[in-house]
Amino acid sequence: MRRSGDYDNDGFDDLAIGLTGEDVGAAADAGALHVLYGGAGAGLVSAGDLVWTQDTAGIEAAEGNDRFAATLAAGDFDGDGFADLAVAAIDEDVGALVDSGLVHAFYGGAGGLSTAGSQVWTPDSPGVEGVAESNESFGDALAVGDFNGDGFDDLAIGLPFESVGALLAAGSVHVLPGSATGLTAAGDQLWTQDSGGIAGSAAQPDQFGAALVAADFNGDGFDDLAIGVPGEDVGGVDGAGGVNLLYGSAGGLSNVGDQLWTQGTAGVANDPETGDQFGAALAAGDFNGDGFADLAVGVPTEDLGAVADAGGVHVLFGAAGGLGAAGDQFWTQDTAGIAQTAEAGDEFGAVLAVGDFNGDGFDDLAVGVPVEGLGVLSAAGAVHVIFGSASGLTNANDQIWTQDIAGVLGQAETGDRFGSALIVGDYDGDGFDDLAIGVPGEDLDDINGAGGAVVLYGSAAGLTAIGDQFWSQDSPGVNGGAEAGDGFGRVLG
Repeated sequence: MRRSGDYDNDGFDDLAIGLTGEDVGAAADAGALHVLYGGAGAGLVSAGDLVWTQDTAGIEAAEGNDRFAATLAAGDFDGDGFADLAVAAIDEDVGALVDSGLVHAFYGGAGGLSTAGSQVWTPDSPGVEGVAESNESFGDALAVGDFNGDGFDDLAIGLPFESVGALLAAGSVHVLPGSATGLTAAGDQLWTQDSGGIAGSAAQPDQFGAALVAADFNGDGFDDLAIGVPGEDVGGVDGAGGVNLLYGSAGGLSNVGDQLWTQGTAGVANDPETGDQFGAALAAGDFNGDGFADLAVGVPTEDLGAVADAGGVHVLFGAAGGLGAAGDQFWTQDTAGIAQTAEAGDEFGAVLAVGDFNGDGFDDLAVGVPVEGLGVLSAAGAVHVIFGSASGLTNANDQIWTQDIAGVLGQAETGDRFGSALIVGDYDGDGFDDLAIGVPGEDLDDINGAGGAVVLYGSAAGLTAIGDQFWSQDSPGVNGGAEAGDGFGRVLG
């Protein structure tokens, strides 16, 4: 399950925010990272706000279009109780290799994240399988899980634009194991759809690794890895999409029992259609409280009848035998009891996150609809929350959040794209999960696209606007200053 980390181990989760459009000196779109720390009562606070770029002492040099902090993932790679943070600069040039990409690992401690002992990883790092190439965007997707059950979190790194032989953008996934000294190349794994025993076969442009999520779907104590393959052809249907599932073991991820899920799999609702992109977004949680993780699969460009690209979300349930199609659920904005109605281009399910917002022991699903129009406001954006129950997700008490909802800070505007990023954490330590929502197109006065992030706090009734926070680079105490096109909130971790 992907969520924010507690980098100073004080019992309150902290929020990492990527600004891929941040300029660093003359280096346009070099990128920056903010971290807001959690605390009792008020939740996130600006005190101690951390802002890093690749020009920060102890980090690589910033260059134009590196897109530092384009993806983020938190985990405890060295097992010391402090969360650590993986930060990708997906368009970093590696030597003469343009946009090859790299991943930084920053380690937590009593003072929070630090550059001390940080690591830089590329496919050319000693001991790492494969070879770095131009335009592969190493780190375009990240996920954290303990795949070998040794108590140290491991890092899965997606390269959806990696060539496999002559197949452009077939995609691959690296796995770096954790250890007492942090991430290590010892035992590094490299997976493609041409790896022995993997269902499907590499094809151009499958984009294997475009989305990743780790969870224990079969309850054996080893985390498993779901891998989105949104460009997968299903039969003769181009770009219908798929999800590969690799199961964990004492030796790490294994091809034993590997599964490939599509909308053409027996028991899965709907049929594959051209360009559906099943698997473009993934999230995992235990929606029915049975102790097995379940998988939510976004299908953002699903057509609903004549409504093009309305979007949908499948839920596959875990069991002792792993994921199964039994009880498969399919959710859209036309599902009975779900607020709003499906419209062309909404892309319901483009972004997903999981948390227990009402503390009832069942995980709930937040669904981003960043292209949702509100009246005449195109792409203002919205977020649905569908609550868990003993029977799985249910339409009872479905919530929809926009910046036009009473009490939500900010105001809905054209192009805000509220819901473009979602992350869950317990930022105030009250036992209810909270939801951070990226609004990267938010204008701040006359600063176009400066961006912002809204935080809604959990309660016994679910998410609430009470105590709602709005953060930007113009918030009091936040370092830096808002600039046009920064896109604060485009990435959350």
